Amino acid sequence: MPAPLMYDDEIAALPAFRMLAYLDGAPDDPRIALAVGAMFDAFVARFGGDLGLISMRLVGRTGKPSKVTSKALKDLREWIRAPDRLDSGAGVRLGSLNTDELPPAMPWFRLEQRYDDQTLVEISVAPDASELLGFADEIAGALATAPMICAAQGFGFFLPTAYDSLNWLLPRLAERYKTALLHTLDMPSCGLRRAHSTMTYTGDMKPGIADIGWRTFIGPEYLDRLPKSFDLPRDVRVEARETMLILTAGDAPVWGDVQKAENIDSYRAIAAALAPVRYPYAIALNQNFGGDTAASDQADLIKAHYHRLD
Repeated sequence: MPAPLMYDDEIAALPAFRMLAYLDGAPDDPRIALAVGAMFDAFVARFGGDLGLISMRLVGRTGKPSKVTSKALKDLREWIRAPDRLDSGAGVRLGSLNTDELPPAMPWFRLEQRYDDQTLVEISVAPDASELLGFADEIAGALATAPMICAAQGFGFFLPTAYDSLNWLLPRLAERYKTALLHTLDMPSCGLRRAHSTMTYTGDMKPGIADIGWRTFIGPEYLDRLPKSFDLPRDVRVEARETMLILTAGDAPVWGDVQKAENIDSYRAIAAALAPVRYPYAIALNQNFGGDTAASDQADLIKAHYHRLD
C-alpha cells in the first residue's frame, strides 16, 4: 500500500479506495434520492461502527460538526429519502472520529449539491478494507440506477476538506501512481458542462468527464461523441446501457505503481477509447489542483497528471 502524502512532516492525504460521482439533477430528484440512499445504506452497514463526525449543512442546519449518533444517522437517512431542494454548496459530510493524525478521516461519505443540476457524492474508505470489491460492486449497482453525468471508482488519495488548500500537492503523486484518483470531489465539476465553466470555450473545446478510474461511468450527454463499439483488451468489461456506459479495467483496481511495474494497459486502453470525452485540458490547467499558478512547477505537474494514462 502507498504511504500517506506528507506535508511539513504531517499527514496531508491518505491512500484510499474512492468513488467520485457526478449525478444529473438535484438531491430531491427521486431517482437520485433512491440511488444515494442505497449508497448511504451500504456505507453505513459496512462502516457505521467507525464513524464519529457528522456535518449537515441543510435547511435549518448550520453545518457545524457534531458527534455521530444513531439518531443523527436516522435523521440523515430520512433527509436523503426526501430531501429539500438546496442551494449550491449545501450538503453533508460524514467521517471517522478526529485524530491527531488527520481531521475528519476515513471512512468518509460526502454529499453535496453543486449548481442547480449536479449532485456530487464521494465515498473514501481504506484500500485494504475487508470485502472491498463486494462493497465497490454495491456502490456501482446503486450508481447504475442514477441519472448519470459521470463517475469513477478506484484507488486514490483522500484529502480531507479541511485540507483543501493543500490540493496543489496531489498531482505530485501521479508520476508514481498512474491510476490513482487524485481529484477532490468538487474540483472537476465546472468542466463537466459548458454552462458552469468560468472560462470561455474556444476552438474545439468541449465539456468532458471528470476522470478515468478502475471503473468509469459515462452518462448520456457524452455518449454520442463515442464510437458504437470499442477495440479493448479482454480484461476490460464493457456494460452498455441505454443511458450509460460503464467500463471496468480488470477484476480489481491497481495503483499503477511505476516502481512495481504494475501493468496498466487496460487503463491506458480505456483512456484512449474515451479520448473524445476527456475533460477539457485548458480548464484542468487553469483550475484543477489550485491552477497553474499554485506553485512554480504546477503547470507541468497538472499536465503530467492529465496525460498520465496516455
